[in-house]
Amino acid sequence: MDIINKKFKAFTLAEALVTLVIIGVIASITIPQLMVENPTKKGWDTMAEKVAGNVMQATTEILIYDAGLDDFTRLKVDDTIFSVEDADATPKMAKLFSKYLANVANKIDLTSDYFTKDLIDYDKNSTGKKLSEAYSDFFYANDGVIMGFKFYGGCTNTEPNTNPPTYRKKYSVNNICGSIFYDVNGYKKPNKLGSDQYIIPVGKRGIKYEDN
Repeated sequence: MDIINKKFKAFTLAEALVTLVIIGVIASITIPQLMVENPTKKGWDTMAEKVAGNVMQATTEILIYDAGLDDFTRLKVDDTIFSVEDADATPKMAKLFSKYLANVANKIDLTSDYFTKDLIDYDKNSTGKKLSEAYSDFFYANDGVIMGFKFYGGCTNTEPNTNPPTYRKKYSVNNICGSIFYDVNGYKKPNKLGSDQYIIPVGKRGIKYEDN
């Protein structure tokens, strides 16, 4: 066979350039979509840790300035003495925390879709309970974070959906008095526990992520 005379088919320079352009366009569309979830989640967790730190600081200030003891069994708001175990503790606890955390210039509309849709739990199953039913006394914290409160009227409860930033272990926490819900990016989606929404269990001495 005469190799010299054999004809080979190959891409022209123009065809190669067009192919590279097409690959570049596809990459520019798909790669950001593939990369967006983890960086976004990391940002939410970073913000969640910041909020948790702010709540911890507020807890310390409440214990110093508003509690008669070193725990939440004797608190004072508007010259009224109460305990975190009282049946009507939720609005009072919210008021204490809002004193140190809230941006009082903003108001919350509890009739909006955000509050009337069912909560989605950490395992992406519907809890069958609306946010406005599970929590109350919402306010905007600094940086546009939405916070809500729930207290049981006792401190022997278990929080089944303890849902801190992902680097913490997720498991049930016992002997809690209530919990604080927060959404790090406000009304913006995805609005799911474990994504941009978090829960901080509260015991007699403040935040209680673990049974200790």
